Amino acid sequence: MKIQKVSLDHIARLAGVHKATVSRALRNHPAIPLATRERIKEIARQQGYRPNPIVSMFQAQARASRPFRMQAAFAWISDYPHPECWRLYPWLRGYLDGALQRCEERGYRLEQIQISSEDGLDHAEEVAKIQKMLRSRGIFGVILPLLLHRQYVDQNWEDCTVAVIGNAHIGPTQGSKGLAARFYPQGFEIADRDIYYNMQLAIQNLLDLNYKKIGFVYSRYMDDEANGAAQAAYLLQQEAVEEGNRVPILFLEKFKEGRPESFDQWYNTYQPDVIICLNPVIREWLVELGKRVPEDVGLANLNLVADVAGWAGINEHHEHIGAASIDLLIGQLSRNEIGMPRSPRKIYVPGSWANGATLRMPRWQDAIATTTRVVAPEPAVVSELPVLQ
Repeated sequence: MKIQKVSLDHIARLAGVHKATVSRALRNHPAIPLATRERIKEIARQQGYRPNPIVSMFQAQARASRPFRMQAAFAWISDYPHPECWRLYPWLRGYLDGALQRCEERGYRLEQIQISSEDGLDHAEEVAKIQKMLRSRGIFGVILPLLLHRQYVDQNWEDCTVAVIGNAHIGPTQGSKGLAARFYPQGFEIADRDIYYNMQLAIQNLLDLNYKKIGFVYSRYMDDEANGAAQAAYLLQQEAVEEGNRVPILFLEKFKEGRPESFDQWYNTYQPDVIICLNPVIREWLVELGKRVPEDVGLANLNLVADVAGWAGINEHHEHIGAASIDLLIGQLSRNEIGMPRSPRKIYVPGSWANGATLRMPRWQDAIATTTRVVAPEPAVVSELPVLQ
């Protein structure tokens, strides 16, 4: 018996639509209404339609070989007070720069859209309003970067492909031991810093520099946002050192209101020889205590950006994270995955270590630095020895 292959034309006649509509519906294209997509898929299933994998492969290759054109757009949706925050704040700038660069490389444009609470709209109404605007512009890919309000991530972004940068800020709740972070299962695909790895990398480099008592000044607000990753890595390291060199974490929440007494008590009690931190004000506090950096105490920052230029610490590579979020969107769209995925993935971008002026040099570097100028055999000639990096 000769088996009759089911064609797109056949399905189109049964569904009463154009062949192109059938093709888009079977690829789950968001331009086709959901009800129409489901109806066409059901007709195709009943008719026993199966796509030809060889044809699909050649079509994908043909699309890939075409030069990129600025024909599609993604939305960068922010709930920060002003869109210029992504340019003014050095700890935000890299994410947007990386996303813009990747969009340019892949032939997309990136539109910045600001969420503003108007007319008393709640979060669901705001999202519905934005989605309506996105559909009118033909935008189906959405980036939710480092949101201040968790509620926007919890919404169902229908007919959109979503990628989240970092973890949205989670409001703490009152637990049995005080403030406790709330846990939310992952809904959308995420591109994020590998904070656990970055802390381990920082600690290992400090140990290599012969620091013994490593302290950590942090914020519970930031720790909650990172799901405790930095705290977990630090506490793991503390278990591996001698008990006399263990230093508990100092959690502070207000860094702009002057040096708190708790900082003085913590430093005087444990006398760390190096401090891992995020806020550059820690250096000012140490100077106020009469401590020299790095002679008396070293500093390592977990997020090296412009406001801590010259410090030692971790470069989180925000540009790479922004680019990775675009890659997640493109991948989902290429697989026709619209809406909340069943098995969302998470890309962790590891940071890299950078030496800086806030840490003492290794002994071998210090020895070389003192002999960078030597007298050559002829008294009138002075040569420069290279300083090893």
